[in-house]
Amino acid sequence: MRFRIITFTCATLLLAVPVFPYGALGHETVGAIADMKLAGTPAGAQVTKLLNGLTLSRASVLADEIKGWDRLPKGQPKPTILKNQPRLQEQLVAFWNANPPTKAKGSDAPTHKEFHYTDVPAVDGSKYVKGNLGTEPYDIVQMIPFCARVLLGEEPENNDRKITKPVALILLAHYVGDIHQPLHVGNAYFSTAGNLVNPSKGGKSFPDHGGNGFRIILADEKNAKGDTKSKGKPSSQKSNKSKGTNLHSFWDSEAVDEALKQVDETIESQPNHKGKVTDEQVIAWFANAEPTDWKPPAKSKPTEWAQFWANDILPMSTQAHERLAFSNVTIKNDSANGDATEIKMPDGISYLNWAGQRTQEELHKAGWRLAAIIEACLDTEKPAAKKSKSTQ
Repeated sequence: MRFRIITFTCATLLLAVPVFPYGALGHETVGAIADMKLAGTPAGAQVTKLLNGLTLSRASVLADEIKGWDRLPKGQPKPTILKNQPRLQEQLVAFWNANPPTKAKGSDAPTHKEFHYTDVPAVDGSKYVKGNLGTEPYDIVQMIPFCARVLLGEEPENNDRKITKPVALILLAHYVGDIHQPLHVGNAYFSTAGNLVNPSKGGKSFPDHGGNGFRIILADEKNAKGDTKSKGKPSSQKSNKSKGTNLHSFWDSEAVDEALKQVDETIESQPNHKGKVTDEQVIAWFANAEPTDWKPPAKSKPTEWAQFWANDILPMSTQAHERLAFSNVTIKNDSANGDATEIKMPDGISYLNWAGQRTQEELHKAGWRLAAIIEACLDTEKPAAKKSKSTQ
């Protein structure tokens, strides 16, 4: 396994954090962009204070790391995942206990695993509408504003979900990354017969739950270069790289790997660049160039931004499925499983290359949006409201 070190600055703090799987690399990249954007700002100082020096890049993977606690025997103490951070460790344990991985019989408490995604049908023109198919009261589009309200002081820190201000920052650092991954928002739905369907047209349908049950089969090198004999049909051969990889993992890892490879190549192609591209240069490349169409609607509140972000990525969720042919589909435990094979597209771009391009755009927007929502919620430069004579 390849390891990569992300180096970044948050206020006056400089850390080097080892990255584990590339799923973590995507999140840490988003967090590192936000760290660089917020460095030297009042909001950045607030982040450093609330997280006791922990950076957003490190914080961004904690919501996934605590999933490891889900497998522990009942009553066993939670392993320490934050050395020298007992207060944050304690608050994360309280959050996990309030949102356990399995629901007790008759309990209304949600599970923290449900906070990372939503299952909106990935069909043309689909939008996130609360209460519609695929949405849940505690899905990612609802949890991002919940965390924002905690930071804004509109939600008490002793809430039932046990999301304090530090935990809200930790969760935002992760959820903002998740909502920019297309399979965390849009799902494919299949009929009992295993055919891809639009569930809004009626009939029983089953989601693919973010592609976790589908093995992705990329085109072989010959077909990826445009073999006319394939005539747009899926290749019957599997690439060694994709063998055994499920569709969701592909977007969590290989797409991120490809995206950062493309950024490396862009930086290397610059006339004045010399030597090997460093991780700090990659983060600076993202942080210093404004992404396209990243801003929320004018006069909108930060508690409204998650729905905008979900609707922004849903077309990409649709395309991520349209560039694949689904076969050998079976329905098990109300979930669709099978194979997802790359098909040749009219644009001639391979699935891996296309996914890398789009993931690069989403990482870029996610980093800027994470910094923006934190700054909007922790803006310490707003003038205090003047008291009227009657209240002084």
